[in-house]
Amino acid sequence: MGDGGKGSKARPFSVSQNEFDNRWDLIFKKDKDMQVRVKENAEDIGRCGCGRSPTGKCIGWHGLSEDMYKHQLMLYMEDQMRSDDEIVNKNIVRGQQ
Repeated sequence: MGDGGKGSKARPFSVSQNEFDNRWDLIFKKDKDMQVRVKENAEDIGRCGCGRSPTGKCIGWHGLSEDMYKHQLMLYMEDQMRSDDEIVNKNIVRGQQ
């Protein structure tokens, strides 16, 4: 009786292990040059280790490509400018009352 191909023998690879590893890295790779370094100090927990976060706390930007990082930084800065303008406008309105 046949076992339907479900034996203990592993299936042969259709690509070499090196090619498999290269493809795996292309799909799931994180930038190997960028390492998040956070010391074991309680104050450092959550602190940005890659230097990309404008807040100083990790917001997940370490995984972005350089172009996406620049785009997100631009959006963040625009949002900050809008927030600053709103605060200034509120102070002007309060001063007029």
